[in-house]
Amino acid sequence: MTYRPEPDEEFSPRAEHARIPYARKRTTLRTMLLWLAALCVAAYSVQAMLPRIAPDIVRAAQQTAGQIDGHVAGWRNVTPQEAATVMGQRANDEAFMVLDVRTPGEFSEGHLQGARNIDFTSPEFRDRVRSLNRNRTYLVYCRSGNRSSKALEVFRELGFTSVLHMDGGTLAWNAAGLPLEK
Repeated sequence: MTYRPEPDEEFSPRAEHARIPYARKRTTLRTMLLWLAALCVAAYSVQAMLPRIAPDIVRAAQQTAGQIDGHVAGWRNVTPQEAATVMGQRANDEAFMVLDVRTPGEFSEGHLQGARNIDFTSPEFRDRVRSLNRNRTYLVYCRSGNRSSKALEVFRELGFTSVLHMDGGTLAWNAAGLPLEK
């Protein structure tokens, strides 16, 4: 027995509904949306877990992404050994500067070779950073990494594009057996 609409039902939604098998189309759409959601969750999970599963792969990708014409660029944290390597490679490069954000007293006790001191606790810190060339690459450090990580926020706000942050500051530098200038 087939459904035949009444003459007055011919153009009604119920009559159209009876002729169109809609369930299969909606199932396909639902299936596609579920697969898309599952793919998004999987991609996010991999991205979130990759640093813990394979830190060497992540560090290599960051280093490759941060190299432009053989020079380190972008925003990233570096170990004292990596900082020493970058400083050696770019010793005579005018587009590279080492910034110590400790107090002048701490700076006089010992600092990285060629470093310039801009005191983070000084009221004119933001103005001094604003006066720096935004096209340079800066290596920023402090005693332990706390003040320099806060200083990075100022660099970001002011539009700097290439800043390296030395993890652990001079404490990690000394622990690695690297020399300080006085």
